[in-house]
Amino acid sequence: MPNNEDLAEILDETVKALSDLDSGSLQALEQRIVALAESSESYERDDAGLVLSKKRLLEIVLHNCQVNLDALTRLHARNMRNQWAQ
Repeated sequence: MPNNEDLAEILDETVKALSDLDSGSLQALEQRIVALAESSESYERDDAGLVLSKKRLLEIVLHNCQVNLDALTRLHARNMRNQWAQ
């Protein structure tokens, strides 16, 4: 039976890989998550607090990544408009 500490470790590694912009690690972590999701095993419900806190941290990091990506997209679009205007 997989335990919550394993899942929490994967979430920690995901946050680190996102922070480092490490696409190779993110792909490997995706494969690990898919394998866990496809297994018919369930997780311990007693100590879900650790996993939930890691999940919230990952959500914050993903939200911030999206905000930054949106800002870069706007800057790129503005730069492209300025190049055509000249």
